[in-house]
Amino acid sequence: METQETQPQEKKERPKKEGHTFQVHTMTWFLIFINVIVFILVFSMPQAMMDWVFQAFSFSGPTSLEAWRWFTSLFLHVSASHLFFNMLGLYFFGKIFEEEVNKAWFLSTYFVSGLIGTFVFMMTSVSPVVGASGCVFGVMGIAMLLNPVKRIRLYLFPLPVGIIAIIFLIVETMVVYFQPHEVSGVANIAHLGGVITGSIFAFFYDWRRATKGLLVLFVCILLLVILAPVFGLITGLAAIVLGIIEAIVGFFLYGIAGALSFIWL
Repeated sequence: METQETQPQEKKERPKKEGHTFQVHTMTWFLIFINVIVFILVFSMPQAMMDWVFQAFSFSGPTSLEAWRWFTSLFLHVSASHLFFNMLGLYFFGKIFEEEVNKAWFLSTYFVSGLIGTFVFMMTSVSPVVGASGCVFGVMGIAMLLNPVKRIRLYLFPLPVGIIAIIFLIVETMVVYFQPHEVSGVANIAHLGGVITGSIFAFFYDWRRATKGLLVLFVCILLLVILAPVFGLITGLAAIVLGIIEAIVGFFLYGIAGALSFIWL
């Protein structure tokens, strides 16, 4: 993935229509669309064909020299739940990031973070890995440093990006520390590889803002420690609601895939 080398001052201002603040977030929605379409097509296939797709296009150490897998593995997801939570993260963090940068920076951060995440995972396991998690965590890494105080409703209540990112990072770090390989089929160390890559991109983009963002993240950590019971309640309630939404989304995705199964007959 090539990155265009331009001055940060040239990238910060994005044209807006006078009198309007509405953002289309083209690249975020485009990537969500592609991931969803790939999922539906793959899960509409007969079981034997679907198994072949995962074998032929996933990424692993033994197949790492087959370069197409570096990218195809980033668009495969093993379940509706896997897809839902990745696309949910991309929706929230991707929109924030896309408002800051041009398309080249957005795509470079997204794909390089995903690639680094998969290669980091390869160093710890020979198992195949798929999914956009490394990409999404990379986008989260740069968004949390460039806009740590911007509020989103990822957990139903409006919370700063920094708080939400720290919660994700604490969970991922603890999981990797106690179980460095796959946990329930999740390549958590690939997530950390992605978020570190995204954070590095943030410093290359605007090191002053990234440094300030890092200081804000330390404040977020202090708030999490002081108000741990409150944030625990918020995340617990959100997990229940997101679980319900995930089940509904999964029902529709599998239903659409099943309805399209005739195309493979």
